[in-house]
Amino acid sequence: MLVCHCRRVCHREVLDACRDGAGTVEEVGSACGAGTGCGGCHPLIEDLIALQRRTQGAREEQPAAHAPAA
Repeated sequence: MLVCHCRRVCHREVLDACRDGAGTVEEVGSACGAGTGCGGCHPLIEDLIALQRRTQGAREEQPAAHAPAA
């Protein structure tokens, strides 16, 4: 899905930037260019940042898998 029409940045690129540590619209913009044009995509970028945080938090809460006893 195209998130930023000005810079032609898709949602995968925004999520990759978030996984690499971007936590604000400005940091996402520095990483991939999204949100550095008209600003109309800022709400969607904020939603994607929040989604990535929730997804990452859910992964961290899962117990580690243990190998079955032999």
